[in-house]
Amino acid sequence: MPDVAARIHSAMTSPNWSINTIAAIIKGDPGTTTYLLQMANSAMYAGVTPIREVERAISRIGMDSTRSLITAHALQSAFVTRSQMLEALMRQVWKTSARLAALSAVLARQCSRLSPERALLAGLLQDIGVLPILNVLNQYQDQLTDEAQVLSVVERYGSQVGVVLLKHWDFEPDMVEVASSRRDWLRDPRPAPELADVVLLARLHESIVRGETDGLPRIDEVPAFAKFSLGGLFPDSSLELLHDEEAAVNDVMRVLGAEH
Repeated sequence: MPDVAARIHSAMTSPNWSINTIAAIIKGDPGTTTYLLQMANSAMYAGVTPIREVERAISRIGMDSTRSLITAHALQSAFVTRSQMLEALMRQVWKTSARLAALSAVLARQCSRLSPERALLAGLLQDIGVLPILNVLNQYQDQLTDEAQVLSVVERYGSQVGVVLLKHWDFEPDMVEVASSRRDWLRDPRPAPELADVVLLARLHESIVRGETDGLPRIDEVPAFAKFSLGGLFPDSSLELLHDEEAAVNDVMRVLGAEH
């Protein structure tokens, strides 16, 4: 776990931790401070008045959400490579994760059982296993010439590594399930909507919008779709609701450093 995220994680295991303790750790890293304040003032979390203090940002976002956001941000920020291929893949992974996070949050607003804030985190963390895979491959960057082969490794092991990582960092079971169900379109363990359902719908919608539909089901054919009231579909089977919320989605992506 990157340093700032590790120190927050360690502090939260102490029985005497407080918002001031966590705020002090965050303030020690200017990049993390800026990121958290931008997130607290984004369309996803923004209240009536703008926030300028880290302590108030933590209170608005919530401690668990703060930890998750900083962990994902720190992993992305820590990746350094001389490989143009890996650098491009890393940027694409982060952009995809940020967009999934924003789309998931919008979808969760349609269900009283789910928190948009936790849905945002779930979207951000579903591909978390890809980042350590790229870090390992970075040790062999001079030998990497086949992007298709790298993508094959990422797809094969991304879900497994994500599950191990989130369990090791003591994330909640529903967050672990989000990583475990990566691209498992037909998952249907329970009738009530879950975080994993939201992220799968967001990912499927985005794949359809991009025209990457080979081997994919229609949205209205996946079990997750039937658990929500999401309005109509466009002829390509993408969700009208998410097209209508494009401005809010782009705002969250901007804050996450992954502009559309």
